Amino acid sequence: MKRRVSAAKKIVAVALAATVAVSLTGCKKRKNNTNAASSDVTTSQSQAAVPETPEVTATPAPTATPAPTATPAENTDKKDNTTSEPTKTEKPSTGTSTSGGTTKPAATKTPAPAPAATPAPTVKPQVKYTFTVRRHEATCTTQGYDEHICHEWGGMNYNDRFVPAKGHSWDGGTVTKAATYTETGIKTFKCKECDETRTEEIPSLNKTHHIKSVVAPTCTAEGYTIYECNEVPGLTYKGDYKAKLPHAYDAGKVTKPATIYEKGTKTFTCTSCGATYTEDIPVVEKTWHKGNTVAPTCTEKGYTIYICDQDSALTEKRDYTNALGHKWDDGTVTTAATCTNAGVKTYTCTRNGCNETKTEEIQALGHKWDDGTVTKAPTCTEDGVKTFTCLNDATHTYTEVVPATGHAWDDGVVTKEATYEEDGERTYTCQNDKTHVHKEVIPALGYTFTETVVAPTCTEDGYTLHTCNENPAKTYKDTPVAALGHQYKEVTTPATCGALGSVDNVCERCNDKQHVKDLPVTGEHQWDEGVITKEPTATETGIKTYTCNVCQATKTEDIAKVHNHDYTRLGEIIEGPYCETEGKRWMYCSYEGCNERVLMPVPAIGYHDWDTEHTECLKKATCTEKGTMRMHCKRDASHTMTYDYGGTGHIWDEGVITTPPTYDEYGEKTLQCKNCNATKTEKVLPTKYTFTVTVVLPTCTEDGYTMHKCNQDDSFSYKDNIVHSTGHHAAQRVIEPTCKEEGRTEIYCIVCGEVSAVLSTTPKTNEHTWDNGVVTTQPTAEKEGVKTYTCTVCNETKTETIPRLNNSGK
Repeated sequence: MKRRVSAAKKIVAVALAATVAVSLTGCKKRKNNTNAASSDVTTSQSQAAVPETPEVTATPAPTATPAPTATPAENTDKKDNTTSEPTKTEKPSTGTSTSGGTTKPAATKTPAPAPAATPAPTVKPQVKYTFTVRRHEATCTTQGYDEHICHEWGGMNYNDRFVPAKGHSWDGGTVTKAATYTETGIKTFKCKECDETRTEEIPSLNKTHHIKSVVAPTCTAEGYTIYECNEVPGLTYKGDYKAKLPHAYDAGKVTKPATIYEKGTKTFTCTSCGATYTEDIPVVEKTWHKGNTVAPTCTEKGYTIYICDQDSALTEKRDYTNALGHKWDDGTVTTAATCTNAGVKTYTCTRNGCNETKTEEIQALGHKWDDGTVTKAPTCTEDGVKTFTCLNDATHTYTEVVPATGHAWDDGVVTKEATYEEDGERTYTCQNDKTHVHKEVIPALGYTFTETVVAPTCTEDGYTLHTCNENPAKTYKDTPVAALGHQYKEVTTPATCGALGSVDNVCERCNDKQHVKDLPVTGEHQWDEGVITKEPTATETGIKTYTCNVCQATKTEDIAKVHNHDYTRLGEIIEGPYCETEGKRWMYCSYEGCNERVLMPVPAIGYHDWDTEHTECLKKATCTEKGTMRMHCKRDASHTMTYDYGGTGHIWDEGVITTPPTYDEYGEKTLQCKNCNATKTEKVLPTKYTFTVTVVLPTCTEDGYTMHKCNQDDSFSYKDNIVHSTGHHAAQRVIEPTCKEEGRTEIYCIVCGEVSAVLSTTPKTNEHTWDNGVVTTQPTAEKEGVKTYTCTVCNETKTETIPRLNNSGK
């Protein structure tokens, strides 16, 4: 941090050095109004050099302002005093700084030149900056830092020693709005440091219900049960809807008889409401008897004719047999084949009564040519002729061209040599016919040149040189280009902490150099990245050493003490946890004064809090097919669970006793399905059997039901009125640690107490809760007694010595 402050001061000092020089004599030291709200206030001093300018030469040396050597460093707080004295090329930097018991040595002050009575161009006025340091402590939401306020010029102000914001420290919370059975409540948490508040929602109270009344279904309306809330009388809802009762249709009446051509109709009427429906009577099925049988022919199938018994005019052909097909003879050649024309072969059917015929083509024989004879020989320039004759018919012939052989030229003879300025000649002779010759021109050799482009320089002209490869006398120059002249550019070689710099005019083409002036040594070191020469520990600071890359000078910086972070201090939960996924919370380092923190997971709750009171029907059940219901999690509606219901068979009504039972004999009851038209009969137990009815309420994991237990024979006992399990109702609780068990923060069911997740644990206390103790060994005059104490939590014991009795027995 110290290096960053120093660098910032250097940049500001360079940019504003001229302004400081002009206004130096007229600058009056401004008073610093100390902020009473700051926790630490320190005054520090620093000096900034002013470069030589014409204005400085014309301004008398300051006499009203004491020289830096005569001005003591102001210090309004011994806790932090900073002094820095940069020279002309060295920017302002911090010097001595005292913080937390560690003191860094201040830079050696450079005495200012003595004030002169007359202006002196060589005098370099020095500007001394003093600062007030205000400490701003970190709060829950803002970071802490030291504010350095310059007394002379606000442009030199800067901040350092930043500390991260502490974050809120919430209390246990207060219920500001209690939850009811119809509304959620609110719990308000307050920060112990800054009075900031936040709220959490308290779920509404769980309601229980009882059956208020039951409305029976009819054949035109559904039945249902009205449930009333036990906690809020008058709050009701309808549930357990029962399907409409089926219509009680009569046996039906035939309103249109069926025939073999059309369906009939049967109409049924409800005896309760008069509603009707119709059913089709299937067409009358036809019956048949056999008639005549027709035999198959070569091309037609055979079959049997069947006649309808209900309508003799209605017949059908059945029992088909395949056609016989033609039976051909071996055939006769009626037209013979030739070389170019196809022949014909005729076949006749031999079955009685069939005179059908068919023909087949006999392929043409085609020509059978010999190897041919050359009837005219070819020459170099004319084609020859070759004649071919058919072996099947000598009158059939054809001819082919034999290509001319062409000239067979030799390699030729040079009959006239070519020179650089005249063409030569080559003569070729045909090997097939010596009278055939032809001549070709051999081109003159000609002169060749090599071109070289000589570029112009700053002082000499350029040109193109054409050098003859065969005769140097033919070489020549052309395309002259004038000399370019020098093109100078000012090049500055910066001065370093140990070597002079320079300003030169350097030609960009030929590097000709003309020296302009020298630059003085800067004194500014170019520090490397530094090397740790002493590692910091938890009890001692370390040291980092920097080396100048130019002059190998060195400097050192302290490295703050270190420690291993212990992230065990609980912070705020920023996300979740959720039913299936983890949440996140800040965990802070427990090391004193360390505010480092990391995000760590909070275990998932591990189960869903299903809303069993507001289920959604996805598919309605029937007597023979299951339906599908969907429940949503109260914590996250995107979490759903589907389950099947119904489809377990018919739901019978109470039934009608058609044969009353007696004390010893069974009766009979007819039951009708509430959802469809099915009926069944059941035996009715003799009246000597009685039942005890017990209602078992549902739990978090088990269904509720009504138990009918037969008092005389348990085999007649049965269950009905099944009610689905309620599911767990999750909440968070903190269990303090004891000497027996660790403490923990956990998610549990407020109904059955089942624990689904442990969010965090704390170690055992090792502090026992002892009872009043029991004397296990009575003391005597000769021997001490023993009193044994037992922990009421973990049953661990401890003993105490009872002093021996004195001679009086006490």
